[in-house]
Amino acid sequence: MYDKNLLPFIITPVIFLYILISLGWKTYINPFFNSLILISIVSLLSFLHLFILFFLKKNLNKGYKSMIFLSFFILIISLIFSFFQIFCRNEKIEDIKIYLFISLILYILICTTYFMRIIVYVKIHNPAFIFITSFVLLSFLGSVLLMLPASTVKGISFVDALFTSTSAVCVTGLVVLDTAKDFTFLGKIILLVLVELGGLGILTITSFFSYFFRDGFSFREGIYISNFLNKKTTNNVLSLAVKVVMFTLIVEIIGTLLIYFSINRDKMKLENPLFFSIFHSVSAFCNSGFSTLSQGLYSEYVRFNYLLQFILACLLILGGIGFDILFNFFTYIWLTFKKFFYKIFKDEFFRYPAHIVTLNTKIVVFTTCFLLIIGTIFYYMSEYHCSLSEHPTFVGKWVVSFFSSATSRTAGFQVLDMKKLAKITILFTIFLMWIGASPASTGGGIKTSTFALALMNIISLSRGKARLEIQRKEISSESIKLAFSIIMLSIFVIYIGILTILCLDPKLDLLSISFEVFSAFSTAGLSLGITPHLCIGSKFVLIILMLLGRIGVFNIMLGLLKKNRMNAHDDYYRYPKGYILIS
Repeated sequence: MYDKNLLPFIITPVIFLYILISLGWKTYINPFFNSLILISIVSLLSFLHLFILFFLKKNLNKGYKSMIFLSFFILIISLIFSFFQIFCRNEKIEDIKIYLFISLILYILICTTYFMRIIVYVKIHNPAFIFITSFVLLSFLGSVLLMLPASTVKGISFVDALFTSTSAVCVTGLVVLDTAKDFTFLGKIILLVLVELGGLGILTITSFFSYFFRDGFSFREGIYISNFLNKKTTNNVLSLAVKVVMFTLIVEIIGTLLIYFSINRDKMKLENPLFFSIFHSVSAFCNSGFSTLSQGLYSEYVRFNYLLQFILACLLILGGIGFDILFNFFTYIWLTFKKFFYKIFKDEFFRYPAHIVTLNTKIVVFTTCFLLIIGTIFYYMSEYHCSLSEHPTFVGKWVVSFFSSATSRTAGFQVLDMKKLAKITILFTIFLMWIGASPASTGGGIKTSTFALALMNIISLSRGKARLEIQRKEISSESIKLAFSIIMLSIFVIYIGILTILCLDPKLDLLSISFEVFSAFSTAGLSLGITPHLCIGSKFVLIILMLLGRIGVFNIMLGLLKKNRMNAHDDYYRYPKGYILIS
């Protein structure tokens, strides 16, 4: 049973509305939203939570008590830090507003997490439906935030706000406005948060905070979280959620530092180099392709910065290869180092478990490396006398080709002049976008493992084999069926998207529309420049395609069509086999 003390859940919407108004309309009603009022609110909340902890603790379950304690801890720390800044460092009282805002936002996130945990794991019994709903609601919430007067310079329509928000949440990168000129600093922060939440998934963040309330962790909760994190087992799924979030933050911090020291801050004339570094580190790891530069990475001081491109390419690859693969690889590296340490310093033989590197890891890593190498060579050869001609050095051409190969499958960054691309390059880029990143990653597409399984199954059938066997392991028929189902569904959805936009915007050429549709569905974010010129209907088509690509068409079908396993009887009988003539 969950607690009937609804005080935090009554306060949370009020606090959220307060923050929304104070940030969105700050130029009009700023006197009513100053630091003194913020201090009063945080102090009052701290006192209320302290009262609940000490005087109502007998009526609280452990999970609720953990939530109250964590909220109190966040609030009181911000108060102590604020008073320290005022009385010990003599800072102005208005300068501490940011710390108080952050503590209130974290407080809202903690309370929302606990509330979602109740709704998700008690009231709703469809994990796929919850997964779908989270992205849709986040897209609409993002559009509301982007429509705030303080988020844009000249205002934004609902369609453009929804398109931009969906593009950020689905980590696509397609834009209808100039991110650098049309969005304020607050608007860019909102985009950054949407990209982070969309890349990790709001339910991964929820699971991360649920780790602190895990006294009430149930088997059903384990099943649901394993669905969100694409795990076949419920073992340690909450710990995995924590690892995913912490690993993401660590990589993004390292990426921020590397980007910060790789850019020429004087020549680029950036207002805030640190924010530029943070934004692009998050955008790259989450494979979103958003940039705070008007021309994106094709800007003059970036497209010739090969070190920056290499750093971003590495972040793209790390974000797009999948967390399972990364953790499995790091486990192998750690055990190998441990074995070496035992042998050298302890003169002992350390035996680690066999088959540490899983078959899934081998397939994904091999396919990813193969596509990166083939893509790099292809871009170098096809664009050598075209868009690559502006790069005079041998190293520069290869780095740009490597970056283009990495970003085509996962993100919307571009360092080549898209208008000068040869048609063969455009078609090859469409192919890379369609394949996309790897499973359980921040990227989209049909996924590398899907493409690899389908290709190997075709080769196996061509050799007359009835089963697909890889490295003395037989691949399950369910995996093969799923791979071909995903491929067929993607082709069907993309075809419908192209056909619809052709009807709505008949003046546009077929190649540009096809490129745009593949980019939206695969959440790649590359564009030939037609996005801002699309009609409202075409923009809505791309919005739907981005959501379908990020969530997965098959996940949506599971959420809508899958029956409860308790009512399904397909495991208890078999019909006689029927054979259909294929070729």
